[in-house]
Formats: sequence, C-alpha cells, structure tokens
Amino acid sequence: MTFKHKEGQSLGKLKLRAEDRTDITILSAYLQDAITMMDDITYQHKGRRFVMMLNRYVWENRCPETGDVILRENHDTAQNIDMACCRIRTGLHFDDVLKINSQNITMTAKDKPLELLSIEAYETKKETFHVEFIFSGEGIIRLECEIISAYMQDIGAPWPAKCHPKHDILDALQDENS
Repeated sequence: MTFKHKEGQSLGKLKLRAEDRTDITILSAYLQDAITMMDDITYQHKGRRFVMMLNRYVWENRCPETGDVILRENHDTAQNIDMACCRIRTGLHFDDVLKINSQNITMTAKDKPLELLSIEAYETKKETFHVEFIFSGEGIIRLECEIISAYMQDIGAPWPAKCHPKHDILDALQDENS
C-alpha cells in the first residue's frame, strides 16, 4: 500500500504545544525512538524549566498504520525513500516543573545515547502531574509539574537516518497488509 502526498501539502518542521494528557500522547508518538544524551538534557531550576534536545525520527513521512513510505508527487522513488528515513534535531521543554528524578539512568554518562520509547503523563493525588520519559534499558526521567505546559519544535534540516526503527507491532501490521 502506498500513500500519495499531494503537491502543495507540506510535511514541514513540527512545532507543537501540549497542555493535557492527550497532547502528551501526541508528543510521545512524534518523539518515539528519538535519541538524546544526558549532555542534551538540563533543568533550569530558577525558571522551573526542563529542556531536552533530541534527534527525532521523522515518523510523519510514513503511514502510521503500515509504516509504508508516503510518496510525494514530483519526486522519484529514491528521493521518496530518502525523505522517509531521516532524523531532525528537535527541542522540547516543559515549564512549571517542580521536581525531577530519574531511575536506571547514569547522570554522569553525559555522552551515552538514550533512546526514548514513550512519554506518559498522569495526575497525582497532590493535584500535580507526573510526566515520565521512558527510555530503552528501563531508564525513566520523571518530572513533577504544576501543570502540563510543554513545547516541541524541530530545528534545522533533516538528515538521512542510518536505519528505520523496528517495532514488532509495525512488522505485524505490514504482514497483515501484504
């Protein structure tokens, strides 16, 4: 199955804002399989802002149900495939962060890659929110936030990725549609 991208439609840089748990689910989908390092994560205590820079896999260049390449008019097959397997530098920040803690992450390993699997948010009994960044290897960074107030923005130009992230669910869906 192939999807056509109509001329004039743009899959340009993303700029998203999250204000509730549903919005966090959308951010999580776009940031799945993003790569970061502790050196690219900081907490600005005085401003209560958590900041993370990531190398985001550009999932929106593929069909969400099957993982197939979205074809663009006026591009040949090789160009479409190149655009479908790329990463882009992305900034993410959360405001109104009261506290941060982590689990199974070595904070001093500044240049060790961390692969983001998902972001989850839930309300606590104290009427604050916990936002959890779940990384491969069972690593977690948890933010305690007064409210959910997050911003994500792509920065710079995309570059070819070394490989397309693999997930059992996508493989199963592709097999069903073959």
